[in-house]
Amino acid sequence: MFASALCANVDARAEKISEEIAFPAESDANAFGIDILNQAIERCQRGEADQALLLFKAIREQLEPPANVQQLLDAYEATGCRLTRASKGRWGLQLGFGGDSNVNQGISASTLRLGSGDRAIDVELGEVYRPTASLFALAGIDRAFALGNWGTGQLALQSRVNQAIPALNLTSFVAGVAVPFSMLDRPGLVQMDLGATWLGSRFYQQASAATLQWLPSRNDRSWVANFATVRATYPTQRNQDSQLFEAGVWRESVVAPGFGIFGGVSGLYDYAINHRSGGDRLGWRYQFGASASWARWQIQPRLSVLNWRSENVFSPGLIDVVRQHQLVALDVQFIRPIAVNQQVVLEWKTRRADDTVPLYSFKNQTLAIYWRYQL
Repeated sequence: MFASALCANVDARAEKISEEIAFPAESDANAFGIDILNQAIERCQRGEADQALLLFKAIREQLEPPANVQQLLDAYEATGCRLTRASKGRWGLQLGFGGDSNVNQGISASTLRLGSGDRAIDVELGEVYRPTASLFALAGIDRAFALGNWGTGQLALQSRVNQAIPALNLTSFVAGVAVPFSMLDRPGLVQMDLGATWLGSRFYQQASAATLQWLPSRNDRSWVANFATVRATYPTQRNQDSQLFEAGVWRESVVAPGFGIFGGVSGLYDYAINHRSGGDRLGWRYQFGASASWARWQIQPRLSVLNWRSENVFSPGLIDVVRQHQLVALDVQFIRPIAVNQQVVLEWKTRRADDTVPLYSFKNQTLAIYWRYQL
């Protein structure tokens, strides 16, 4: 999480040049890949220096931009895409609505097997366990700002209201700090986050996270090494408290003008703090996605797969199975700028969870439209 802010004098020059080419003719856009350019500028404004500078480099080498675009690249590169004391920060606002086919994560199975061997019995599950569809509305606001010359901060508040089950209304708040560093002449980032989540009027979860990202190669900045740990606490379900450790690699690459791909793989260990059913968990996760330009639209599909296995049986004598869980999620976004600092996002998501304990198997789809604004 890098927030957006730039050196005052160079930023003014960058914005002035940007205004001059903000709405080029469609033929010019196709000529030098305006969508890739906009992505690079947005990342630079958010302070995501490594990814932005990589895109700037790809634009120079692959797209042969005209002179005015070269000037824009020079201006933003001169800032280093880093926040400074003079930065005023940035506000973000999001409003949207949509529909969820399974807002309560109702399970797919109709029965649950208890016991094992000759003593096993199948219990029929009632309607309370079945999926419930709902319309929803969502609103969010965030603030990004500089912390002197050494880091960035961000505050975010988001709320989702479900029409069918108000008890599952979701509100979350996150506060974070990100600090860049250098090791072995290679850049990196340390990030700390604190978060809280409410379900309806009930305080559901508090979490703290630490993340380290580092570029292992001096020449190839498309590879990023990641390490993260998350402590999750559930005030009303303390047996679910856990400490997650995850390490892996991530890569982003511009394949052709207007088209890029990204992906990563990681291993994870989930430590059960207070005797969680099944104990510790060991698993892995991989993600793959792409970003493609089409007319004035940016299309971004992303596939994520999570697999893990518990250390022990779920409930000895009652549910005598070791939990094996797989969650497959596909997310597709269609993004279109509609004005300066504004965009409309159409998003479709589908998730499918398969588990050896049927209570945790479900599938759902959501379709939503959002309006986003940054100032």
